[in-house]
Amino acid sequence: MKKIYLLVFSFAISLCHSQDFEFAIIKDTDGYVNVRSSKEISNNIIDKVTNGTVVSHFGPEGNWVDITYNKNNQTFNGYVYYNRVVNLSSLPSIPQRIIDNDRIILSKGTLSIELTTSPFVKSNHSYTYYKDNPSQIEKIDGKESFGTDGNLPKLAYKSISITIDGVTTKVPYNGISNLYEPNLTTTRVYHDETNQSLYIETMNSDGAGSYALVWVIEKGIYKDRFIAIPF
Repeated sequence: MKKIYLLVFSFAISLCHSQDFEFAIIKDTDGYVNVRSSKEISNNIIDKVTNGTVVSHFGPEGNWVDITYNKNNQTFNGYVYYNRVVNLSSLPSIPQRIIDNDRIILSKGTLSIELTTSPFVKSNHSYTYYKDNPSQIEKIDGKESFGTDGNLPKLAYKSISITIDGVTTKVPYNGISNLYEPNLTTTRVYHDETNQSLYIETMNSDGAGSYALVWVIEKGIYKDRFIAIPF
């Protein structure tokens, strides 16, 4: 069964890349970008998104790109000029240095990021089950869970530490909670020196319930996370 999960997850990653899925940030000289309901300039502005906002997309459509983004705890989408987004993959990356079963360290110069995982302990959590399918988990600790598709998780994040010039900070628990079946080998870190931001990107799952994720770190401090289901 584990081999099947790995094959499914590998296929999901390949599919994601083949469809040009990307995380990106908004970057415009005006400090924001207009979001439009269609790929044209007319009376169709539906929102504004500020610089530095993390978005996801599946590649350009001519001069336009359909972005997905979060605002006020809701998910929205719309079209912006493609040259107003900067793909995270185009930013300088921090190399992977150490990868073990339960940790990964990425570092460059005086900058280091360490992610660790631990087995999921069933007795430490509460569960809500689907009424029409009582064997399937709907929520863990009152929150939507990512990475399991209704099953009991096997792994969870234990910690994320960021060290810059000898000063270490950690992503708080609410930044790593309800994120299950982490796959450390897919972890990438991108560095935007202009705004002193780090973007920790990964793709996780046990084979079902796949999700992609970015943590945003500004000046060494956790700011936010962005979760996408790109499959």
